[in-house]
Amino acid sequence: MKNKISIAAAVILTALSLRAAQAAEDGELWEVTSQMDMPAMPSGRKMPAGMMGAMGGRTSQVCRGADPREAVSKDKEMHDCKITDFKEAGTTVSMTVACKDDRSAKMEFVYNKKRTEYKGTMKMKDRKHGEMTMTTSGRKIGPCDATKARAENAAKVEKIKSQAASAQTQYEEMKKKSESDQIKTCAKAVDTMNPEGLGFYGSCRRKKDASCKSILDAYEKQQPKAAAACASKTDEFCQRYQTQDGFLKVSRDRSRLDAAAQMCGVPADDLRAKLCKGALKSESFEFVGANCPAQAKPLAKTHCAGRSFTVKEGDPRRVEKKWFKFCVAVAGTSAAGDDSEQAVETAPSSKDVKDEAKSEAKAETKKAAKDAAVNVIKGLFGR
Repeated sequence: MKNKISIAAAVILTALSLRAAQAAEDGELWEVTSQMDMPAMPSGRKMPAGMMGAMGGRTSQVCRGADPREAVSKDKEMHDCKITDFKEAGTTVSMTVACKDDRSAKMEFVYNKKRTEYKGTMKMKDRKHGEMTMTTSGRKIGPCDATKARAENAAKVEKIKSQAASAQTQYEEMKKKSESDQIKTCAKAVDTMNPEGLGFYGSCRRKKDASCKSILDAYEKQQPKAAAACASKTDEFCQRYQTQDGFLKVSRDRSRLDAAAQMCGVPADDLRAKLCKGALKSESFEFVGANCPAQAKPLAKTHCAGRSFTVKEGDPRRVEKKWFKFCVAVAGTSAAGDDSEQAVETAPSSKDVKDEAKSEAKAETKKAAKDAAVNVIKGLFGR
């Protein structure tokens, strides 16, 4: 795992993987600053706080003995690792550490002439996660008790491991939730016929440019399930867009309609004309009222003009139930400024539409109150 090799790096750094001049004291106290450069996180996501603390951007004081190779050979975290190459030439020290599962690290550190300061680089490679680089620098402060420091260091390493494991768990949970949320968003986009909900999967559907390819490739690697689901939902959206039901939903918002037409590569006006031809035959009257003015006008004169939504049932002036959605659609089209002549001649008044909506809401409220009262009475009598 990525955090395992990073912990191994922390172990080596804690012992400071450099060989200093033999000191008279038991150990040497160094101030060490390290920073880990990791592969990019998923777009829009931040690294959990625990992982930040464990992986890099930290300064600490380290007490070490003379030979850094002891840290590799004795630390239990490094039991499956060994030094394959150790070199010391002048003020430069380098070593290569090889571990099981194709994990490895190459380190090089350069001292100043007095051996009181250094700068170093550690390049770690993991078969699953690729390469990571840690830069580090240090300055010697004075003597210290290396034996005591090793015991304290062991406790610190355990803490680092715990933090890294917790952060890894948080990251995996965060990644899983992000993927689940994306799948739900794409599904909702088809249900509501909102192309914006498809994000890059929608906007890049027909584009072949390098930017879109790079973005989609990244999502496929980071969230493969979401990438597959959203690509499928984008195709489903375009199939539904070309049906009366789908077109009716998306056409209620002009900007969404334009986006759908561009994404699916089917001009809205051409598709509308095609769908209107079969709408009367299938009695899709709401679609006709909203999108087919030529076919809607004679029907609206017969079934909507001069009629009301609010008069009592049985009154010949009332809009018939079969034509209710049709007349509402005609009124809505008229209110939006489409076919103003039709609006004057055939559409019920906007007041009638609002009054009918209020009347239906009032009736639903009364029914709910009545049902609640009946339930209470039944409860009193144990029914």
